[in-house]
Amino acid sequence: MRRLRRVAFGLVLAAVAFAGLIGVEVALAVHRHYLPTQPPLKVGGSFGPAGGRPLTFVVMGDSTAAGVGASDAAHAYPTLLARRLGTLGWRVHLSDLGISGARTRDVLIDQVPKAMALRPELVFVGIGANDTTHLTNLGSVREDMGQILDQLNRTGATAVVAGAPDMHAAAFLPPLREISAWRGRHVAAAIADAARSRHVRVVPLAEKTSDLFSDQPNRYYSTDGFHPGPAGYQAWANAIFPVLEQAIGRPPA
Repeated sequence: MRRLRRVAFGLVLAAVAFAGLIGVEVALAVHRHYLPTQPPLKVGGSFGPAGGRPLTFVVMGDSTAAGVGASDAAHAYPTLLARRLGTLGWRVHLSDLGISGARTRDVLIDQVPKAMALRPELVFVGIGANDTTHLTNLGSVREDMGQILDQLNRTGATAVVAGAPDMHAAAFLPPLREISAWRGRHVAAAIADAARSRHVRVVPLAEKTSDLFSDQPNRYYSTDGFHPGPAGYQAWANAIFPVLEQAIGRPPA
């Protein structure tokens, strides 16, 4: 009995120590210097051949959609995607509605009405990182993404989504880094569930890019170790574009 009590006491101490360690790491992560989000980059414009068939392309999401970490608007992933869509023959008119700090609910409330007013043919939604770090209820994430896609469907737009990227961020220390990655996978799965149940294409962003960021963090992350840098956004665009191309195809001859 005494041995059992000692084991139980040891487990309690270990749990308290682990909780304390996580608390310290969370505090360090919160107070870490991150890249400024103001003033925002002016991401948008027209791309592709002047005589090409018009394509209104809207991107919604968080600070990554807004280009935080890119050296300039030309290296933000919405711009990279619009340029590549232009190579298919479309005359792409890009509107970037991404806002730093946005969660799935913010996209639903603030960005979807603006997107619908633009009458887009193609929409990309990249969201989930802030739902990961703010511990948004997974059921709420799934429900909000479902409502986003239902509203976009009423416009006739073709939608493509990507959930949380690999949240094994260099800015976090282990074990918080591993916990964040685990949580990010669940957020991404909730978003993917909502999309696939509506037959909407999903980009497995973490699966396609995580090895690059983990193997060469100094190359693919920006200086804050959280947002992608220019090379990171190029990697994202490389993962996203094939799915966009499948969704929208080439303009009719």
